[in-house]
Amino acid sequence: MAERNDYQPEDIDCFFFQYQSQCEEQQCRFLHRDSCKLSADVCLVWHKQKKCTNSDCPQKHLNQETLRRHFLCDQENSNGNCKRENCHMYHEQVSYINGCYRSANEVPMLPEERRIECNTFMEKNYFRTQTSLKSAMQFIMISVKFIQHAVGNKKLSRERGNKYIKEILHTVLFLCHISDPSFEPRDIFEESMESWSNKFPDVFEQYKTHLPTRPPYTILLEIVVDLEQTNSAESILNCLSKLNEKMIVEQNSQEGRRCGNVFSYVSSVVSYCFHHNLATKQKTDNYFGVSVSCFGRHQRELMIDILCYRTWNEDISLAVCMASETTNAHHQQAIQFHPVVVSNAYQMMSNSRAQRRMPIVNGKRQRVTPIPPCRKCLFMFPAIEYNQQQQNNSTVFWPYGNCAEVESLSRLLNAHGYICKRTPAPPTERLTLEFLKHKRRGRIIHNLKLFNFNFGNNILFYTPDDLQNAV
Repeated sequence: MAERNDYQPEDIDCFFFQYQSQCEEQQCRFLHRDSCKLSADVCLVWHKQKKCTNSDCPQKHLNQETLRRHFLCDQENSNGNCKRENCHMYHEQVSYINGCYRSANEVPMLPEERRIECNTFMEKNYFRTQTSLKSAMQFIMISVKFIQHAVGNKKLSRERGNKYIKEILHTVLFLCHISDPSFEPRDIFEESMESWSNKFPDVFEQYKTHLPTRPPYTILLEIVVDLEQTNSAESILNCLSKLNEKMIVEQNSQEGRRCGNVFSYVSSVVSYCFHHNLATKQKTDNYFGVSVSCFGRHQRELMIDILCYRTWNEDISLAVCMASETTNAHHQQAIQFHPVVVSNAYQMMSNSRAQRRMPIVNGKRQRVTPIPPCRKCLFMFPAIEYNQQQQNNSTVFWPYGNCAEVESLSRLLNAHGYICKRTPAPPTERLTLEFLKHKRRGRIIHNLKLFNFNFGNNILFYTPDDLQNAV
């Protein structure tokens, strides 16, 4: 039998079956194998011989050459860019569609090629990588120490403290897993890895299969608010600022102007809001929120999608989702508040350079400084009384839902839902909460595939009670 000089379809894994969960072709010429779905490596035998006889081979029978030849998007092949929102073909170019980035598809590689590429990346990005790892470890250690101190002082029960620790660990490990480059727990904990995994085995088993429900700093905020047992905003702000100081990972001189905490989990903005009933003259408690802080833009957008879909108050989720769907400022106002809701936001120092910019009052440098809302918050919640001490931010680079005001308002509505009413959507648009949340779910699934995240037919969310909550 003559030796094959090229890959044949019957020896190539189907791209749609491997990366899109299913193939719609009734008589597909390509292989449909479950054994290699979780692999990112190319089979060496298949690579050398153009064929592999092991039907249960755990590695891909697919590479860039076969992807380009059989599965490349026709629009990308002809125009260099695909603008179809739900295109399932193979893409090598990053696209910007309807306000969202679509990353290029993953390409399987030979293990040796992956090792060389990884080493090259680590060498070129050594200081960035080290800052990321230090930030992760610093956040975990300071947060755990803070929780353990509260348990020791009987301010927090041991059971609740362990739940907080598990949730923080899971969220940080998840974000490291979907980072670029991806980090393993051993990269963060090093010699103490076994101790951590033995104490919290479910965390280390589920950070690759279960999604978090909120960012790590939001968990820390909840602990601080619970422990302070006070409605004094100053007390909460001071406690958070002190924690931020301890979590600073300073920039390396070889990183130039790069901020040391640019890859950290530390939120730099905190907000609180309350409702003041003009008729009864009564005021609610203060409800706090912090800005979403994650590795990278795509990770932050994924976390905001999770918050909209799973965590935030439904009225707030509707407001954020609707604002993201339309450029019409009038249509962005999905909800209205009964008067008067007051919101105040503050910038917390996040590194030594930020500390030096803080104002000096009565001879003391302030830990926090009031800041106005961004224009996106003004679009979504125009009737709120904001802190207007400074000029509104006219240049916004973060997505809807990133701001601390969103989380604080969500907490307010969870406690006092009666102060909010929804504004009817235009009849020509399908901007219902159900439709928008379904769309967010689709984007979560799409982005998880890009991050090579392992999940089945359902999205699973991690809970520190070991409950598998699927939707």
